This record gives sequence, structure tokens and C-alpha cells, in this order.
Amino acid sequence: MLKKLGYAALVACFAAAFAIGSATTGEAKAKKKAAAPPPPPPVICLFNYQPVCGIKGKTKSTWANACFAAKNGAKVISQGACKAHVAKKKPAKKKAAMKKTMKKPATKKK
Repeated sequence: MLKKLGYAALVACFAAAFAIGSATTGEAKAKKKAAAPPPPPPVICLFNYQPVCGIKGKTKSTWANACFAAKNGAKVISQGACKAHVAKKKPAKKKAAMKKTMKKPATKKK
């Protein structure tokens, strides 16, 4: 009889361990996923031309208006079109410096 009681206790322990181990966080994740709010409706932008300068990543771009910039994930940084980046001109070399470096071919005298 003691043998049967020990066997029953052992089976009960394994059953409890199995029940506890089988309860995973997957069930909780599924419930949270089901309760997630629906995605926002699509944004419709009207084409009223009021250009804005926006930045997306490291790139500045001009959008027709703030709605289009926001829809594309850009942050508006100023009203109006973005100013074009103008490269600085390198200073021209002076003619005198060029003359010194240029050698004339030697001419033969008769």
C-alpha cells in the first residue's frame, strides 16, 4: 500500500510539473495581439502647394506641403523650399604662378 501511495504522489508531481511547464507566454501574447488597436486609416493629403523643407534620415527634401512630408515620414524643419547646397568655388590659380611653372622650349640660334 505504501508503494502505491508513493507511486501516486510521483505521478501527481509529474502531472503538476507538466501543467506548469506547458503554460507558456504564447497565450498571453496572443491575447495582447488580439486586443491591439486597429491601424490608423490612410492619410489623404490635399494638393495645396505650400512647400516645406523636411528631413528624412540624413537627406533634406522639399515637399509640396506638410501633409505630404509627414505622410512620407519626414520631419518639417522650415517653411518654404529647401535651399540648394552650393559648392564653394576653388580659387583660380594666378597667371604669374602658372608662367613660372611652364618652361619654354629652347630655340636654336644660327
